[in-house]
Amino acid sequence: MSPSGSPPPLPAARTRILLVDDHPMMRDSLRLMLEQQPGLAVVGVGGDCATAWELVKDLHPALVLMDLDLPDGSGLALTRRIRQKFPGTKVLVLTAHQGQAVAAAEAGAQGYLVKTEAATELLAAVKSVIAGRIFLPEECFAGHPPAPHAGASEAAARVLKHLPVREGQVLNLLVRGLRNKEIAAELALNVKTVESYRSRLMKRFGCQSPAELVRHAIRSGLAEA
Repeated sequence: MSPSGSPPPLPAARTRILLVDDHPMMRDSLRLMLEQQPGLAVVGVGGDCATAWELVKDLHPALVLMDLDLPDGSGLALTRRIRQKFPGTKVLVLTAHQGQAVAAAEAGAQGYLVKTEAATELLAAVKSVIAGRIFLPEECFAGHPPAPHAGASEAAARVLKHLPVREGQVLNLLVRGLRNKEIAAELALNVKTVESYRSRLMKRFGCQSPAELVRHAIRSGLAEA
């Protein structure tokens, strides 16, 4: 009890994270690092697909940090299963191997990171995915746009319903790869106006760059590649 006799304040809600990796040392290191961050809580750890699936069902984490090489199956298949059954649960792939980013995105992962990256990069990826942004390498969008994740069409429809017409037009043309000058010509606008619409879109969706905005639009089903 506090000195005034009232109960102490409850701690602020923290984002629930599940770690899936078959190496105990990696799990322990990740858990220690993440739990030192304000607002994050590791609610469970799993070393194989079967255990991880049961934990997802029982704990309903907001984010799963997913290894791809698991003793009893593929983290890609588990990612797809999670995203189909629990579309509100986000998946960030953390793997020792490069070259599987496109497959991970197509399975529904919102993030992909190689284990050799610095801890600061991992924390940036975790925070981006939790915030609803994506953290995928450029290769995922070079002729291989990932399919929108489960539930994206419904969410996208709600967003687009309230998106100003001009912003929607600019967003679609950005996704098609047009530059500001080309978009201005296409829509009979001046370049400064196009830049203003682009800035509004970036602010609206919490994106830090035009490239991130394009990736977010594709993954969220807001625009067609």
